[in-house]
Amino acid sequence: MTRAAILLLCTLIGCVPASAQTPRTKLVLDTDIGTDIDDAWALGYALKSPSFDLLGVTIADGDTAQRARLACKLLARLGRTGIPVAVGRPTPAVPADRIDYQFAWAEDFRDYAPVATPAVEFLADVIRRHPHEITLVAVGPLQNVGDLVRLHPDVVPLVKRVVLMSGSVGANYYGPSAVAEWNVRLAIPEAQAVYAAAWPLTIVPLDSTSYVRLEDGERENLRKAGTPLVVALEALLRLWTDRPSSRMTLHDQLALAEAQEPGRFFGRCEPMPLAVSDAGFTRVDKERGRPVTVCLEPKRNDFMAHFLAQLGAR
Repeated sequence: MTRAAILLLCTLIGCVPASAQTPRTKLVLDTDIGTDIDDAWALGYALKSPSFDLLGVTIADGDTAQRARLACKLLARLGRTGIPVAVGRPTPAVPADRIDYQFAWAEDFRDYAPVATPAVEFLADVIRRHPHEITLVAVGPLQNVGDLVRLHPDVVPLVKRVVLMSGSVGANYYGPSAVAEWNVRLAIPEAQAVYAAAWPLTIVPLDSTSYVRLEDGERENLRKAGTPLVVALEALLRLWTDRPSSRMTLHDQLALAEAQEPGRFFGRCEPMPLAVSDAGFTRVDKERGRPVTVCLEPKRNDFMAHFLAQLGAR
């Protein structure tokens, strides 16, 4: 009997675990964790997903050292200090008077530190070590990914897939027209480089993410799980909440869901020729735009059931 036949037989009778049947997606998560709350919850999702092999976390935008400390503490709480955290270059805080209260959760944490390698060099190295295997998910401003394109153009064709929480092409929860989306307009030259690069690029824009929010009942049901991850995420959510009406919008988690199961949680994922304008808009431009897959019409309830089940699993 061939090895393939043996594996098939074992699968049918239950002697092969599910994790052995489907290779896990090699993932690197680029995040600006610490300002909005969805980044921390997205990192938790990446850590709990049985189909992700998280090879590293890179930190972008603003006070990157503070953000990295927060990511390191969350990894340590889950016993995942084998996952490296690499710090990107710091940038001016925008707006300058914004207070990121989540930083307080990790301000005295020193038990696990980021690697010495800068984020852009870490990205280049991990992609070269795993050619055509890495899915790069970026859920913040694109300083690190833009620097990668600029400084290491040779790795661009070695990336399996890039998925961004980024952009705005039409109507969204906040209004009837496209806007200059936050992650684009905070690093416009870098976003222009990332959108123009010759790699398989998918975006999950405001057109989708702005409609998906965590309801109180869902939060309460998850809180009852009481796992170390859930306790940590609830603490960070309480630090982020500035008024009783505050609700988390699951921008970044939807990008990870698309990386995990392409197309499953959207009614449409279609190619559009997109280019980033000098004002930070992601425009459909048939002459200058490169083809970008745009995920639209989120299947909110299907996604939330999937997301919360993974996050609350023991």
